[in-house]
Amino acid sequence: MGAHTRPKGMHRGEAAPLLDIDLRKAGAATGVAVVVAGGAVAFAAPAGAATPDDFARLRVCESGNRYTANTGNGYYGAYQFNLQTWRGQGLTGLPSDASPAVQDAAAANLQAQRGWQPWPACSRKLGLGSSNGIVAASASNVVLTTRTASAKQRWVATTPPVFSGVVLTRDLVGEKRSDVAAWQAEMKLRGWQIKVDGRFGAQSARIAQRFANEKHLTPVAPGTVDESVWNAAWTLPVT
Repeated sequence: MGAHTRPKGMHRGEAAPLLDIDLRKAGAATGVAVVVAGGAVAFAAPAGAATPDDFARLRVCESGNRYTANTGNGYYGAYQFNLQTWRGQGLTGLPSDASPAVQDAAAANLQAQRGWQPWPACSRKLGLGSSNGIVAASASNVVLTTRTASAKQRWVATTPPVFSGVVLTRDLVGEKRSDVAAWQAEMKLRGWQIKVDGRFGAQSARIAQRFANEKHLTPVAPGTVDESVWNAAWTLPVT
């Protein structure tokens, strides 16, 4: 994987998706074929559009699907990040020490920005990005093209990781937690300016409250991530 330089610019809140109002109109406007069958909406994704299955096959090719992979060759984790690229995602520590959710979010973010280029051998072997695919518009697999302040990115709605049962609050700021890092990474992917460090401090609390307000959620306490806010980060559309 090569070096990665993140686009600069402040992301205040979420960016509006191109597919936020009417999939048929969006398809017509962008040249994307929209298919409606049995009440389900699907669209022909552009070449290289990522699906959960693409990432699953990529993990198998890169690391044998081992999130803890660390063979001493300078590449780490399920997606074989090098440290320069990992740091470029705003992440700390070793990729192989990060939770699967954080690694998945980082890989999705990188792919949204650079396509499959960071994984040249496996992407060629697997034929990733070589043809258009049909992507169903469902809660577990929605590919939305979003506009940020400085770049176009794709955000993928997925089934959220299982909520731990611990409400994330500023009382936990002294702990470095994998669930906090996973939530921070997903919020960063959605376009929020947030540090992914696994510590739920003032910045995370502010963003949690703004996100809850934006999505009309009522968490158990202001500035916290309860199960409703947690699930929304992975499932509610970017607006």
